[in-house]
Amino acid sequence: MAAKSCRKIEVLNQADAILSFIGAAKEPVSIADMARSTGFSVDSCFRQMGTMEELRWVTKIGSGYILGGKIAELRARKKAALEVQRDAINKQLSEMEEE
Repeated sequence: MAAKSCRKIEVLNQADAILSFIGAAKEPVSIADMARSTGFSVDSCFRQMGTMEELRWVTKIGSGYILGGKIAELRARKKAALEVQRDAINKQLSEMEEE
């Protein structure tokens, strides 16, 4: 849990807004569209995309971007962890029903 006095890191808020916009898009998103939608400068979006592309958070296709392999990996790991929890809960429920 974050401390009450914890200051927000604005670049992470920007990254979240950009990734949310890209994730909701049905086709690759241009930096100009990204900037227009998020209200961030083209330069800021361009720098974010450079870093996110290096981290594999996004993939460049033509002149646009889609969510990258790293995001898919994180989602798959979370899904697998939730499935393990679900299976454990289902096992406990079955055991309770047998009692």
